[in-house]
Amino acid sequence: MLRVTAAAAAAIGLVFGLFPAISPTGAAGFKTVISFGVNRAADDLDPVTQDANPNIWAYMQIYQQLLRVNAAGDGFVPDLATSWKVSADGKIWTFKLRPDAVFSTGEPVTSADVVWTFQRAHDLDGPWQWALEPMQAITALDAHTVAITLKEPFAPFLSDVSLFSNSIGSVKAFKSASHEEISNHPIGSGPYMLVDWKKGEQLTMRANPHYYTRGLPRTPELRIIYIPDDNTRTIALQSGRVDGIDYPPFSLLSALRGDPRIEVQLNPSTAVQHVLLNVSKAPLNNVKLRQALSYATDRAGIVKAVLYGNGTPATSFLPITTPFFDKGLKAYTLDLNKAQALLREAGVGSSVTLHAMVQSGNADAQTATTLLKAMWSKIGVNLEIEPLDRAAATQRMRNLDYQVYVGGWTNDVPDPSELAAYEFDYVTAKSYHTGYQSAAMTALIKQGERELDTAKRRQIYYKMQELAIADAPLIWLYYAPYTDALNKNMRGFVQLATGPWIFTNVSVTQ
Repeated sequence: MLRVTAAAAAAIGLVFGLFPAISPTGAAGFKTVISFGVNRAADDLDPVTQDANPNIWAYMQIYQQLLRVNAAGDGFVPDLATSWKVSADGKIWTFKLRPDAVFSTGEPVTSADVVWTFQRAHDLDGPWQWALEPMQAITALDAHTVAITLKEPFAPFLSDVSLFSNSIGSVKAFKSASHEEISNHPIGSGPYMLVDWKKGEQLTMRANPHYYTRGLPRTPELRIIYIPDDNTRTIALQSGRVDGIDYPPFSLLSALRGDPRIEVQLNPSTAVQHVLLNVSKAPLNNVKLRQALSYATDRAGIVKAVLYGNGTPATSFLPITTPFFDKGLKAYTLDLNKAQALLREAGVGSSVTLHAMVQSGNADAQTATTLLKAMWSKIGVNLEIEPLDRAAATQRMRNLDYQVYVGGWTNDVPDPSELAAYEFDYVTAKSYHTGYQSAAMTALIKQGERELDTAKRRQIYYKMQELAIADAPLIWLYYAPYTDALNKNMRGFVQLATGPWIFTNVSVTQ
């Protein structure tokens, strides 16, 4: 058992005082409710407008796409579409819909819903609009057949169709709805439907009675409970008040493995942890300074201290599991002499002070930031650390009102185009809110999206990785597995390599 501090105990009392009736027992010896503690709260359940994992992973219980990424994260499986084909010229994609899919409202899923969903995702100004940029037209050929015509052949199109932002919604329910109404009352055809949302506290979902696979989901109710403090969330699992948690800190994994009631899972992931640098303002608009910081960063030391060895130092912006990851890339290694030389070339003086935001209660981010402070001090860079709650830090990041911020990314599709666009295309998301702008990088992004020859496409992404190393708008730290800790009585839990949890087959015995 982990030691329960007074503060943690008080926090648990606060959290569970709000939800006193968690996890009742089912008549057949199975719980009728799954309670899952998460480190981040959902705040927007509109698939088109949001860009944060807690939202995506929550509404993926509610919505379906035409096809979805498989568990390994390297291919596709049918979802609402049973089959698909592309024309010989690569410009027309045709999807056949399953005839038995029904929204939680009882209305059947038809081609009209797909047409409305894709047209909205294409037209609405949002962080994922780029995914349907090549779409010229979408047409319902019959009630269960849809054709999408592209302006030109587009290499990652199938990946982009599988993206969460293209979750199929009900045109009947949503056609006249506002963004707020769609976010607050999502309606999909997935295994669960939202019945209550206490924002900043808990999402409550119940089984969709019209879900096309009879007998699923196995557990009638799912509660996703926001418990931001790592220690508090871990103790909530050990106390039996929740059945599972995400992101138990690596520092606690050994203790959790020693608890016979707990199973610790390290699941394959597409996660990359990195340091965002605001390159839109001095002094981090100086590439020599950014390169100096990259050489002064001991990635292996961070993997050892933060992940307790359960990860790999990062060499590229791409996850290792993503196609076109360049194993031979000449990446940054710890070299203080090079770092000091680059700092002199930068002309920023012998002593530089930078300010780093760090999320309160995020043990891994706090440890990594503290390590960076010690590492960078060796070349004369002083890092002042400012703790902030996640919401405040996120807002400042999006407003480019920061200098240094440790964060992370999970790749959502088995293709490098998504991360390349989000991280280096200023129009998409201010280049992951670093402010980075490069005409050469933008040109490579466009080439990578349109080149259909696999060998040529691979070389484009290799060049992109080399340019990212040279420009260093971020410092890529490490590749880490997804960590989950579960009640050993839980069965059937899956976390995809792309991130979302799958609760459809989960059951918890007493």
